[in-house]
Amino acid sequence: MTDVLRGTDFVAGLPEHACAAREEAILEAVQAGHLAPISWVPVYSQLDERRATFLVSADALRIGDAEDSVRVNASARTTQRIADLLECAMLTTRLCDLVWEQATVRIPPCIGAPDASMANTSRMLEHHRRLEEQVAGRTGLIENVGKHWVLTNRLADRPDRAANYGWFDPGAAHRHDQHTLWQPLGLAHDPDHVDYSQVVRLVRRRCTVDEAERDLHEVMTDPALAGLLSSEGPLRVLRLPGVPEEAWIAAPLKERAGHALDPAPESVAGWRPV
Repeated sequence: MTDVLRGTDFVAGLPEHACAAREEAILEAVQAGHLAPISWVPVYSQLDERRATFLVSADALRIGDAEDSVRVNASARTTQRIADLLECAMLTTRLCDLVWEQATVRIPPCIGAPDASMANTSRMLEHHRRLEEQVAGRTGLIENVGKHWVLTNRLADRPDRAANYGWFDPGAAHRHDQHTLWQPLGLAHDPDHVDYSQVVRLVRRRCTVDEAERDLHEVMTDPALAGLLSSEGPLRVLRLPGVPEEAWIAAPLKERAGHALDPAPESVAGWRPV
């Protein structure tokens, strides 16, 4: 990154209405490294005697720098492309549940009017500012920062759809396992849908299972391990359908040359019960 980009300046330069140009501007900012520092927080899971640690972003993705950044909204298609750039994956409903269970900063969902302006850039900024008021400077694993684009086997039969999930709230109308939330797993939107509630939260491809480093995709597809991060058994959908991947992204992490991940935090090597 050669220049500093202030988040408020970046958002001020975006088109007011959601469009392909806005999605590309967000993607280009990520490619250029114009991101507020991302804290990758260990999220723990246990299945019988198997134990795993996953690295999830502590907050939603923010464009800008450490002093001035804004949480951006993005379509599922753009979210997948950002995940590719950062050597990450989209979440699952099980991972979302674990984030909520282990969050150190819990805030109520910042729900706005579902009207014709809900995809506008001004609504993006409004949602970000409401979140800032709720978080009030606290740090750690934060939820609810918005709704999340997620992976599900249901997309195998609906490759023209995207799946979203989130907004945990004890008073919400829907239930998933032991949780109540406003957005159950849904496929109402296409991959290019965006609105103020859809933020970018990712999990890194590097994880540990029983203290051994693994590729997240291996865990997702392994019948013995998938339950650590999936509520629907082994996953057949490891990325959003219809989004091309570069050749180096398609290769297993251990086979990649010149695209090594940063060392995992020391906290990942340990384990604590959920």
